[in-house]
Amino acid sequence: MATSIKLDNGFGVKLSSHQLFQKKIYYSNNMDDTNQAKFSYSIVPTTAKDKHTVAAFLRKFFFRDEPLNVAIQLLEETDSAAKLENYCISYLQYGMTFMAVSQTGDIMGVILNNIMHRDDVEEDDEDSVTCNDNLKFKDIVVLLDKIKREADVFAQYKNVNRILEIKIVTVNEAYRGQGVCKALVDKTKEYALEMGCQMIYVECTSHYSAKAVERLGFQCIYSLAYNDYVNEHGEMVFKTQSPHRGAKVYVLPL
Repeated sequence: MATSIKLDNGFGVKLSSHQLFQKKIYYSNNMDDTNQAKFSYSIVPTTAKDKHTVAAFLRKFFFRDEPLNVAIQLLEETDSAAKLENYCISYLQYGMTFMAVSQTGDIMGVILNNIMHRDDVEEDDEDSVTCNDNLKFKDIVVLLDKIKREADVFAQYKNVNRILEIKIVTVNEAYRGQGVCKALVDKTKEYALEMGCQMIYVECTSHYSAKAVERLGFQCIYSLAYNDYVNEHGEMVFKTQSPHRGAKVYVLPL
């Protein structure tokens, strides 16, 4: 399969028809209010070979809008931006990431997933160990570590031992509000059940992502207001823009 990518005037990342044929999982129609098909797309798995394609998509539709990135101007620090990209792309190698791709080859959305096991929670977090330098990316890693530790999902759900975690879900601006996020989450739910997971878990740092998962039936089990989160000097770290006032953790029992 070819690994080269095609950019349509710098706006949308495209896949070739050959790639779509080889990787298609299922075909879906989205209906508008008149019950007419508005667009058609496929949900396809990604692999490490797609890292350049996915990285280009994330740079355009996720990195620049994510509230924590914006609050600390992370993308202005080249090393932090590179660490963020490498962190995201690392999840492609496990075969748990999916894309929504239109008939014309546009990537409409991406969801990056991971599986957590009860026995893993006591191990040192690899991101904290490797991000030991004075970079803005470390501020985000430290916050996310705190959120996961305090949410302590396995302590809250004693009978759950295997959880699928949604790391990132983002949709091309041209297709937002039209069911693409739901289709990606539905495919992730299907995969989670196949893998014997008992729950889906997601940390939402954006007001909009929190509202999206609420609409899909997820339950909030933890929240942290950004104005209550300070560093060791008592300084507020993330001065986010409205309406992004805090981070929340949601779960969906399966």
